[in-house]
Amino acid sequence: MNPAVKTYYDQLAPTYDENRFANSYGRYLHRQETAVLNQYLGPPAGRAVLDLACGTGRFMDYCTIGADLSPEMVAVAKAKHPTKNFAVENALNTRFGHESFDAVICFHLLMHLNATDLEAFLLEAARITKTGGTLIFDVPSAERRTLLGRQQEGWHGANAYTDDDVRKLLGSTWELKTVRGIAALPVHRVPKRLRSLLVGLDNLICKTPLRSVASYRVYVIEKR
Repeated sequence: MNPAVKTYYDQLAPTYDENRFANSYGRYLHRQETAVLNQYLGPPAGRAVLDLACGTGRFMDYCTIGADLSPEMVAVAKAKHPTKNFAVENALNTRFGHESFDAVICFHLLMHLNATDLEAFLLEAARITKTGGTLIFDVPSAERRTLLGRQQEGWHGANAYTDDDVRKLLGSTWELKTVRGIAALPVHRVPKRLRSLLVGLDNLICKTPLRSVASYRVYVIEKR
């Protein structure tokens, strides 16, 4: 993984929650993402559940342990969730044991991974997930970026993938259970006071084939 990713998030850690998710756009994304987790994961309930690239611990209500490449992010997460377990880990090569987890989630990491690293991530996730276990992750939509004519270069977070790209990488190891979109509507163009009113509509759109042009897609897959 690009070393710049660690440096980037180490620097962001002290203000990450305030700057990214304390505003109307961040709350909008959080509501959509937690809707997926509520439906396909739920509380740990006796299971071992890992948030890989946990950041400041936004999804720790769904997990028993969080891991992140950035020690500064992990420090913030520990302060927020003192009863949870955390580790500093590289998502492409962790120190967790073989088939340690019933489920693994990973949000907002894969935009930092090129195709080679994305394949390595899926191999590592397969190694640490039990047979029959679940992996939930998101990727930026290359279809959306093509539709909008948006190309980002020179930034480590600019990677995006088509649905075909992801399905091919799943191979025979993973069974695809469902795909959901995140942020199909152009939320950043909607007045802030109205954004919360559109989440339900956006969630409905993201369950249709239009999910292919949402900003992100979330994949729910099961290890064979």
